[in-house]
Amino acid sequence: MSSVSLTPEQLSSFSPMDFLTPAYRQQLHASLKYLQRPAGTLLLQKGERSLAQYYLLEGKVAVDSGPGRQTIEGGSPQAHMPLNPGQINPNSIKAITDVHLFAVEHQLLERLLGWSQDAAYQVSSLGADSVVEEHNEDDWLARLLSTPLFGRLPPSHLHALLARFEYLPVAAGTSVVTYGEPGEHFYVIKRGRARVSLPQAYRAQPTQVLASGDFFGEEALVSGAVRSASVVMLEEGELARLHRDVFVELVRPTLIPRISSHDLARIGQQGNRKHLLLDVRLAAEYRLAHLPDSLNLPVANLRTNVHTLDYSTCYVVTPEGGIRSELAVHLLNQLGFDAYLLGDIPSEAA
Repeated sequence: MSSVSLTPEQLSSFSPMDFLTPAYRQQLHASLKYLQRPAGTLLLQKGERSLAQYYLLEGKVAVDSGPGRQTIEGGSPQAHMPLNPGQINPNSIKAITDVHLFAVEHQLLERLLGWSQDAAYQVSSLGADSVVEEHNEDDWLARLLSTPLFGRLPPSHLHALLARFEYLPVAAGTSVVTYGEPGEHFYVIKRGRARVSLPQAYRAQPTQVLASGDFFGEEALVSGAVRSASVVMLEEGELARLHRDVFVELVRPTLIPRISSHDLARIGQQGNRKHLLLDVRLAAEYRLAHLPDSLNLPVANLRTNVHTLDYSTCYVVTPEGGIRSELAVHLLNQLGFDAYLLGDIPSEAA
């Protein structure tokens, strides 16, 4: 079977991606997961919950829809509709031939659709006097909305949050945050550039320069710890600032995606997604007790050991580390990995 991938323009022929604005369709396109499965594979089980929505690109599948049984072939009009609309699979679906599929995370798609439907809101209502043009990739707010930090934020929370930003002019050389101090604010660079200075133990890492649309300060607010780095402005600019209380109320609850033990067991039984359990406590704590088959990687070592991790693997962080486990999930997602906290999904996180 040939290897198939889609362009953003081709993605628009699938429903409901045709409702997305070009910028949000581009963001969704970057998150697509491609899968190949042999003939005879049970792709979806009726009544089970799926984290992703699946589409058929090549091959043929059988849909068991109760009294009837229909087939769908890649490239047909039916194949441009999702095999499993909604988070609960309405039908069982089995591969008749070898198949090639792509998957989209349900929550990400829902949020991008919500943002697309309300994409013409005025930034003047947020404290400025211009319109956000989602096609302008240099716009600081458009860049912020495309980051994993806000990828799971409900549109209602997003608007409440943006309305509470403060805007601060800053001069070149201004020290915005200092290593070791308590974290009081979350920052986004609206205009200008800033340099991140790490403590001595991490000086071997390349110096990071932040530009318009980049953000910093969220780690101390997620973990409750002190600042892990210093940030100094390299040139005159402007910052958007959010107070800790607002960040904790509106953003922090959505930063830590969760997966239940039931869903994890189902993924393991189906064998259609590679995953690994991570325990991010100290080695001494890990040796005392840990979940079987879990790998110990202390949260303090995540960045320095990122080269040992696999972007195609889903990392499930065990909850024993408490705040450290939540911080590890956030860091992994920020680094571009697919990461979840193991535990019950809160009822409000539908």
